[in-house]
Amino acid sequence: MGLPSRIAVTIDDHYARLTPMQKSIARYIMSNLADAAFMSIQEMAKACGVSEASILRFARALGYSGFPEFKGDVQDAFRRQVNLVTKFSRKLDSLSEGDHLLSDLVRSEMSQIDQLLAEPHDEVFSGAVKAIACLDHIVVFGEGSSASLTLLLEFRLRRMQYMITRINESGKYFFEKVVHFPQGAAAIAFGLGRPSEELVVFLKQARKHQCPTILITDSYISSIAKEADYVLHATRGSLGVFHSIIVPTLVTEALILGVALERREESLDALDELERLRNAYGYPRYAGLEPES
Repeated sequence: MGLPSRIAVTIDDHYARLTPMQKSIARYIMSNLADAAFMSIQEMAKACGVSEASILRFARALGYSGFPEFKGDVQDAFRRQVNLVTKFSRKLDSLSEGDHLLSDLVRSEMSQIDQLLAEPHDEVFSGAVKAIACLDHIVVFGEGSSASLTLLLEFRLRRMQYMITRINESGKYFFEKVVHFPQGAAAIAFGLGRPSEELVVFLKQARKHQCPTILITDSYISSIAKEADYVLHATRGSLGVFHSIIVPTLVTEALILGVALERREESLDALDELERLRNAYGYPRYAGLEPES
């Protein structure tokens, strides 16, 4: 599982000598590494319910020269937490071998679905649906496992006669695509797992071109969420655990159905046109659904 992070060792070594307030800060940091790693000193102070000076005194009580050095170790601990080997090992430890594997996995996902139901989605979800439904062009971005969700969106919404621009690239190939961001489009981004620079650039480019932005994410990091107009949380548990994409898929399917309901007549007309085209070219026969005469 690897050695403990430097910040964890440092807090453990100094914990007994910390004030009650500083112990509270320490507990928050170690329980919320995914958020703390990206916070400014102002955001961390607000999250801990203390002053900025208290955060600085806490860092110095641990032996750091200041907040930047302290934050560097917090970010290092976060990177260790989301290490692929660590994440997958934790996931395997939580499951049973053999006959109970499927039922264990279903129970695990059900607990995340329960959390999804507890999220106050309605107003934000409705706004996201309306923002998509009033436009005809969608730009969708997702990397890694999220790429499969962009394909799902593209497949479903193309049937409703949406124009779709899908971006799954990273690095220089990502910039070659995002530089041509279309005007008058809605932007949908998937931010699952470790936040990427490409995700932030995508959202900023969308805003620059005055496109409404919808972010589907399992992260509560404020610096990412503030770049989107609508944030739909697809809760998947601790960021340091290897996850499935069942919950984000449910959120995606709900978004698609919401748009279909909002554009009911257009959606049904588009599917009817697709069906007529298939029949005109003998699609059932080519698909082996009808015997040849």
